[in-house]
Amino acid sequence: MQANTTDYSNASDDTNQAATSVLNMANLVVLHWAIYWIMNGLDKFLNRTDLGLFTWFGKDRTEQFSGYLERTDMPISLLEPILYTTGILELLVAIPLIMVLVAACTGRRVSRFLFEQGFVCGTLIFVGFSFFDVILGDRAELWEHGTFFVGILLSYKLAKEAYTENGQFE
Repeated sequence: MQANTTDYSNASDDTNQAATSVLNMANLVVLHWAIYWIMNGLDKFLNRTDLGLFTWFGKDRTEQFSGYLERTDMPISLLEPILYTTGILELLVAIPLIMVLVAACTGRRVSRFLFEQGFVCGTLIFVGFSFFDVILGDRAELWEHGTFFVGILLSYKLAKEAYTENGQFE
């Protein structure tokens, strides 16, 4: 049996460039966080909603946040504004990440500013969540948000190095 010895080094530069610009770890990392923020943001609005093809189950933050508000003697009327504001902020974090991904996947140079903005804002959200986890005494959520904080920092480093190495930043 003969081993597959196909030589891809003669492939056109355009083909190699297209593969590099779409199929790399930096793009997968950015895609992950863009999807994360979109889905997490939408969860605040679509929780337990029948969408026709399926019911968006998500995590019911209503009961959780009601307990937080009760423990801190805050009015329950703040529940929906808090959840919706959080959802909007999470959706906004996804926008620069999507813009980075579109640029990278279409062969354009990636905006370092948008890249930084997406990851910095995501990191700040986890810092804010952790701050409130301590105030509200929710150690399980603090552990979860701390884990995501480390994950986003490592993702940022990996993607930044990959985009820099590939010469994809503006």
